[in-house]
Amino acid sequence: MIDLSMLLPILAAFLAAGFTLMTGFGLGTILLPVFLLFYDVKVAILIVAVVHLSNNLLKLSLFKENLNLEILKRFGMLTLVGAFIGAYLQGSIDSAAVKVILGIALIFLGLKEVLPFAEQMRLPKKIDFIGGFLSGLLGGFVGNQGAIRSAYLLNYNIPKETFIVTAAVIASIVDITRIPIYIFYNREILTDNITLLLITTASAFAGTLIGKRIVSKFSHKAFKLYVAGAIVMIGILLSLRIL
Repeated sequence: MIDLSMLLPILAAFLAAGFTLMTGFGLGTILLPVFLLFYDVKVAILIVAVVHLSNNLLKLSLFKENLNLEILKRFGMLTLVGAFIGAYLQGSIDSAAVKVILGIALIFLGLKEVLPFAEQMRLPKKIDFIGGFLSGLLGGFVGNQGAIRSAYLLNYNIPKETFIVTAAVIASIVDITRIPIYIFYNREILTDNITLLLITTASAFAGTLIGKRIVSKFSHKAFKLYVAGAIVMIGILLSLRIL
């Protein structure tokens, strides 16, 4: 019989993977607090990180034909650079104030996408590198990179499949840089919790596969509203210092 400490993370992984397939962020945000109810913080962070990476690689395999390499090159690479610098600066700047400012910015960016004149408010592509760097910088600093990345990717007004796979690849790049460090210092965590890791990953995969069937039924406009709504919600939570 599966106990609660395994059942709840498995259920959370399934639901979170399905609901967050379209947003490009949120799996780790939802899953980590559930793991922390039952497991040590080091166990929770590593298991969630591996599940997060595995699930993003699945998204890549499902939507690989929609990947936009130009956006990835212009935006994605500098996101990683910014994330490293943001993580380095994390201890030297008041993160609470930055979170409030970031929250307000996310609310604006999310609402911008649903306004009638959204097309006239799009940021020019020639400053992609600035957006990529700043999203990584702020994300690395406050630990909520996904919402910022999705807010900027939404600015491209790209097809939903391209949005999903591009966000997944950028997130995977970040995961690939951090997970080896976690494993190096806590390698026994994976071997001691291999059953939990495999079942949780499989549950997330199932949620993503069901989510793929649902997203195919969304119009482009409905997709944008869904993502914009999630971005505004994260913005409100950051502004109120709940996240």
